[in-house]
This record gives sequence, structure tokens and C-alpha cells, in this order.
Amino acid sequence: MKYIALLLCIAVGYIHSWTIDYLPAKQVSSPHFNRGRSGQAITCLTLHGTAGGGTVSWFQNPSSKVSAHYVVEQDGTVVQMVSEDDTAWHNGVVTTNSVFYGRPNPNLWCIGIEFVRNTQNNNIMPEAQIASGVRLVADIKRRYRGINIYTHDQFNVGRTCPGPNFPLSRFKNA
Repeated sequence: MKYIALLLCIAVGYIHSWTIDYLPAKQVSSPHFNRGRSGQAITCLTLHGTAGGGTVSWFQNPSSKVSAHYVVEQDGTVVQMVSEDDTAWHNGVVTTNSVFYGRPNPNLWCIGIEFVRNTQNNNIMPEAQIASGVRLVADIKRRYRGINIYTHDQFNVGRTCPGPNFPLSRFKNA
């Protein structure tokens, strides 16, 4: 019996519980993150396009090895998948022609938001999605004064992310 109790205590220690950072969001945890941010301050918000649907389930899939802090669905639903205190795996490789090349891993100092888009990342985004995303960005900007907003293709130059028809100015002005 003591052995079972010990195993239960160990198992509970591996469960990562966290408090949602953006109250209107639905909490769905991804297993793909690193605890903490290795001493890096959050100074950046990276905006992404998903290049297809099914993002929340993909970020939960053990084989995906990717995540973001937030996913904004086309109907405006916001899902938080990783605590802002932790490092999500959304920026990937920084190309040598990026102004961010040579800096610490941007996942350590960026919050990632994925906007569900079509497979080419070129659809006109629904107003409900844009408005919900603007509210999320405004809330993050309020909590992290002076945070900079970038797109994924500024880190991985040549990538189409978040893609054409993305209303970047609306998010920068949030």
C-alpha cells in the first residue's frame, strides 16, 4: 500500500497544472512546452496562421512536438494551451536572414498566438475571429507593457505565416 501511495505522489508531481492567463479563454493543455522561460523576459508576441484546421487536437498529439500559448478559432473562440509562464514551441527555426538570428531561442521570450486559417494561410479572416484576437492582444499588451508584435515569417523568413490578407495593423493597434 505504501508503494502505491508513493507512486501516486510521484505521478501527481508530473501533472502540470496552471492558471489560465486570459480569462475568456477555454483551457486545453498541450504536452508540448518547457516549464519556465530560462530567465528570459516576455518581450514579444508572435502571430501565426495555422495553415489548416484541427490545431487544438494537433497541439495535443504526442507526435506533433508543437504548441502555442493561444489558438483563436474562426468563430472567435480563444483556447489557451500553454501558460504564459512557460515556453511553448511555436517559433521553430530562426533563419540566418532574420534580424533575430543569433539571439536566444525566441520561444523563450515570445508568447505565440495561432489564428486558424485555410491551408494556404490566405483566407479573409472572419470578423468574429479578428475581434476576438484583437481583444486577446490588447489584454496581453496591457499585462506586458512595451511588448513587441511580430509575425512568424519575421523569424522564419520565407515562410507564409500568418500569410496574406492577415490584418496585422488591427493587432498592432489593439
